[in-house]
Amino acid sequence: MGARLRTAHLRLVYRSSACIIDVIEGRARPGRGLGATRARASLLAALIGVCALATLACADAQAAEAAPKVLRLCGTPGPLTAACTALRLVSPSGDAAPAGEAAPAGEVTTPPSGFLTPAQLHAAYSLPAETKASARETVAVVDAFDDPTAEADLRVYDEQFGLPPCTSANGCFHKLNEEGKASPLPPVQGEWAGEISIDVQMVHAICESCRILLVEADNGELAELGEGVDTAVAAGAKVVSNSYASPEEPAFASFYEELDTSSYEHPGVVVAASSGDCGYLNVDCPNEPATADFPADLPSVVGVGGTALREEGGAWTSTVWDEGGSGCSQIFTAPVWQRATAGFAATGCGTERSVADVSADGDPSTGVDIYDSTPEGNGESTGWAAFGGTSVSTPIVAAEFALAGGAHGAAQPPATLYAHAGEAGAFYDVVSGTNGACDQASSCEATVGYDGPSGLGSPLGLGAFTVPEIPTLSSFSPSSGITGSTVTIDGADLTVVSGVQFGTLAASFKVSSATQIEATVPDGAAGDAKIELDTPAGSVSSRAKFKPTLSITGFTPQQGGAGTLVTIDGVGFAAHSSVSFDGTPAKVRSASKRKLKVTVPAGAGIGQIAVSNAAPPLGTVLSAASYTP
Repeated sequence: MGARLRTAHLRLVYRSSACIIDVIEGRARPGRGLGATRARASLLAALIGVCALATLACADAQAAEAAPKVLRLCGTPGPLTAACTALRLVSPSGDAAPAGEAAPAGEVTTPPSGFLTPAQLHAAYSLPAETKASARETVAVVDAFDDPTAEADLRVYDEQFGLPPCTSANGCFHKLNEEGKASPLPPVQGEWAGEISIDVQMVHAICESCRILLVEADNGELAELGEGVDTAVAAGAKVVSNSYASPEEPAFASFYEELDTSSYEHPGVVVAASSGDCGYLNVDCPNEPATADFPADLPSVVGVGGTALREEGGAWTSTVWDEGGSGCSQIFTAPVWQRATAGFAATGCGTERSVADVSADGDPSTGVDIYDSTPEGNGESTGWAAFGGTSVSTPIVAAEFALAGGAHGAAQPPATLYAHAGEAGAFYDVVSGTNGACDQASSCEATVGYDGPSGLGSPLGLGAFTVPEIPTLSSFSPSSGITGSTVTIDGADLTVVSGVQFGTLAASFKVSSATQIEATVPDGAAGDAKIELDTPAGSVSSRAKFKPTLSITGFTPQQGGAGTLVTIDGVGFAAHSSVSFDGTPAKVRSASKRKLKVTVPAGAGIGQIAVSNAAPPLGTVLSAASYTP
């Protein structure tokens, strides 16, 4: 049968930008049969496979070349200076991200297609356009340098998306310098002007009835931006959005701490800040220190991370944006309301502040349309473009707070969010995605509940911004005890408690139910003191005072080798009291009710000092600090 096969005419023309094959096989000659035909067919198939692989590689390269690229508007910040966290999508030609075809060479007059509009953001986050409370709210945007077209650009944005006008003429828009004056304004800087357009337009996109205050700092130095925050609060803003970041530098810890106290701590005012756009500990920006970013690392600030927000079939989903910032602070301690949150321990931050608290859309590929007519100075077109970064997510969250009526008098507005952790419907829990590598800790990876990149998740509706009722503290028992013992606190609405204090000392605690808390008397407690319950809405104290019966309140000196005489202060001591240094018994030289003098034993390591009583008050107590031999 094979010898009688008359023809095997095979022709393939396989063309692409990478590969052209034109193969013609003629008639099968007598005697060659089907085997020869099959050999030629196999060779042809192999050629097709090679060509197909080359074509796929070429297609991938062409797709990568044609895909919009991300431009960081503000570059790398200098020491104690912040950079804006705005990212712009640009095509390979340098124009704005295309809307189906190349953008015109001049000003882009049409928003790029496929990016998020105000209506879509409201749908994704289940937000009303306005509330009765929001009409009384002023959201301040603090940025560096001047954007001379901020108000005019907002007008174009509002007209495009059908938003109510927000102008200086109708009292909605107002601009001040960092000293709180209308002039002189700082110099124009194009990159920061793009940032300002994002901030102003995102605030108005989310809270249509809010007033907008733009405060322009003289430059990007942290001290100047901090002054801008103070000016915004002094001008009446109850919500302040800060879309800038600066890698914290532990060598300047005292500077950051002072700036926190002087400029960012405003009880009753919501201060929000970007977590950064360089991934976990700035891994995607190799020229920056591997640290968390300031001011999102401040306990008094709402740190806002970035997600990738997508819609498919009417359903909205979010994943961690791989370049959104997160990390553990090397300077600031996590507030008690963050440490007590389920899932916090998995971050690997220990007792340090974790960034972020909440998150919203920040991925430029799922970004937003923004209008900016001030040239950025980088050769990009003016007009409409697609933007992302935590510059987008931060004003979104700030405006959501304003929609809900601001801080509602809460001394620590970030704690309000944590009071709703795990509450059904309060957050969209982001459970997938990563922004770096951190030894499997959730400081860089999304997980159920709290994690570093997305925080508590993305707020849905306004429930997460409402301040719970202040609880009732009716009684506690026992009324006295040694440090380390357990005290049962009874009351009502106790699930919102974010901290327990015995006098000035913070105590570890467990909320057993809405009516009961189990607290541990903290090491170092001295003297009769009231028990205080802290909540996002305020604090409540017991009428009666708790009395420590056995406690170490301090010791001197703090260090010294074997044989050093150490004086231990406290209450409840007696002649029968025994002492140990990091578990090694020490010789007691003298004893009174409030003072013990002991000799440091040989072989003791760095650790706490323990005092034990064999007679009432019975038990063993530890020093709050460690002794160093």
